[in-house]
Order: sequence, then structure tokens, then C-alpha cells
Amino acid sequence: MRLWIAVAVLVAVGIAQAVESTDSIFNRLAEVHQFAFGPTGYAGVISQGEKDYKIVLSRSSAMEDFEKLYSVGNPQAKCYALVGIRKLSPSRFKEISDSLRSSRAQVVTERGCIVDHESFAAILKRIEAGQY
Repeated sequence: MRLWIAVAVLVAVGIAQAVESTDSIFNRLAEVHQFAFGPTGYAGVISQGEKDYKIVLSRSSAMEDFEKLYSVGNPQAKCYALVGIRKLSPSRFKEISDSLRSSRAQVVTERGCIVDHESFAAILKRIEAGQY
């Protein structure tokens, strides 16, 4: 009997931690500092934003998560959301992106070890071209 209680408690704790880590991944991605794909920094490591993007992409709720990320995230997060939406639903991506072509919003990007500010419209063109 004690064994079953211990197992039930462990399962409940595991589920609670999984939900918490999922929310923390989404929240971290919504406030990401740079939009970056590929090796970054002097060490050439994959950015935390890209790692979080891939985790969200692997979920069964990915499309809903990317839609939410697009609505609540900062400009960098919106870019990750658009990459995911384009991958999962090109028609939905087109609907969203049509209104963004003239955007003057600035996005902090990182390529290699260079951090820069680029226009949202310029990044949108690269997303459309499938460069991410």
C-alpha cells in the first residue's frame, strides 16, 4: 500500500514539474533577447531561443503555442512564432505576414558573434524564403 502511495505522489510531482517547465519554456521564449538560428557567440553554441523554439515545435499544441507567442511575445519572440507558423501552416503564415510587410519594428538578431538590430520586414522576407 505504501508503495502505491509513493508512486502516486511521484507521478503527481512529475506532472506538476512538467507543466511548470513547459510554462517556463514558453515564458522564456516570449521574452527572448535575440532572434538567432545556428551557431552564436564566440563558442558557436545554439541560442537558448532556438532551443526553446524547437521544444515548442515538438509539442502537439505547437500551432496554438506559436499563435499565442505571436500575440504576447516581444519582437524577437514574434519572429520565432512566425518561423513556426510558416512551418506548420503556410496559409496562416501568409495571412499574418501580409499585414507586416511595411513594419518598421526593430528586432535584435544574432548571427555568429554579431548582435544587430534589423527591421521586422527584412526578417520577414528571410522567413518567407525559408532561411530559418
